[in-house]
Amino acid sequence: MTEDIATRELTIVFVRDYKTFVEHFSKKCKSDYVLNINKIVKEKFQTEIFIPNKVQAFLLNYEISKLIDKVIKIKNQKYSRLIYLNTELSPTGILNSINFLKTTYGWVEFDFTVIDPDKEFQAVLKDIKKGGL
Repeated sequence: MTEDIATRELTIVFVRDYKTFVEHFSKKCKSDYVLNINKIVKEKFQTEIFIPNKVQAFLLNYEISKLIDKVIKIKNQKYSRLIYLNTELSPTGILNSINFLKTTYGWVEFDFTVIDPDKEFQAVLKDIKKGGL
């Protein structure tokens, strides 16, 4: 079991909408897991949230953590790519997510990708490419 954990690799794709993902990758594969943040917010809070309060942020982060944990720790490692779908994606959100993943799952080798058709995340992309995160 520890051998499997030591060799775990996972690609994380940050994207604002599913249409952009499909335009970039053609279609979702069986080994892809779509983590739809907007769907989680809608299911958990039954309303649109622009800036979550502390309780909402805690609950949202908890739900996201549970799902990421499921993807990473699944025994058969059937997921090789996690699509982080969030219409409110921001440079800070990307950096916070990367930091969380690296500190929480230090034994996983992550490959981070940002699909950025509007060129909004250039600074984040440079940091990812340099390995400075």
